[in-house]
Amino acid sequence: PPPRGPLPKAPQPRHDQDATDPASSAYLIPPSDVQDICVGNVLSPPTSAVSFRMAALSADIPHTTSLSTTNRQCSSGLQAIANIAHAIQSGSISIGIGAGVESMSSDPMHELYDKFPPQVDWEVVQNCRHSRDAMGCLIPMGVTSENVSKKYRLDRSALDRFAAESHRKAARAQSLGKFRAEITPVGDVSRDDGIRPDTTAETLSKLKPVFDKAEGSTTAGNSSQLTDGAAAVLLMSREEAVKRKLPIWGVWRSYAVEGVPPD
Repeated sequence: PPPRGPLPKAPQPRHDQDATDPASSAYLIPPSDVQDICVGNVLSPPTSAVSFRMAALSADIPHTTSLSTTNRQCSSGLQAIANIAHAIQSGSISIGIGAGVESMSSDPMHELYDKFPPQVDWEVVQNCRHSRDAMGCLIPMGVTSENVSKKYRLDRSALDRFAAESHRKAARAQSLGKFRAEITPVGDVSRDDGIRPDTTAETLSKLKPVFDKAEGSTTAGNSSQLTDGAAAVLLMSREEAVKRKLPIWGVWRSYAVEGVPPD
């Protein structure tokens, strides 16, 4: 099913424009002081870099600020932050923005391989030494979730309880206004609409598995929603933050990645 709610009606560059706008942070710094931007995105159209650049310029960030994109699948936004953090650590820049944007309504995942099949030499892939792993890259994430559940013996009821507790915590935080300062309205949308306050483990237990209908544990209720959105993080060296008398909300320590079998 397509993502629900009002946000999918806004185009993806609009999400990114609002997220990277320095006004989102009440102009903590002049837009011209941002030296580089990295945007993480998975479902990228061929012109995504152009769209993001246009979004940055539309957000009053000058043309002197460079921009790049990155794709590390579900952690693309985190990778964008890491790229900027590493640039600051190396001394290449002192101020940058790491961002992420996704529009599931524009590119539904269940249509990806039909619309955009991998451009590979299938004969080579199917007959190479690592053909099993190579072909395993086509396994949908929903099937992967079932494989992980079986491998680590994750109980369906435990997954439902965890999901219900996540909604409870998010709903409480939302009701207390914990997210308000972090959200920049996009049109009429000013709050996350994926939080379901009335969700309980009991109601989730009544949903049928989607990917393994006989013995599966992944349902529409205990998995991530299909959603549209964007986020951006302003990063700078401690020296810059102290010089500008800005509050330090987080400290970058390190970052590591590791590959796993594509199953």
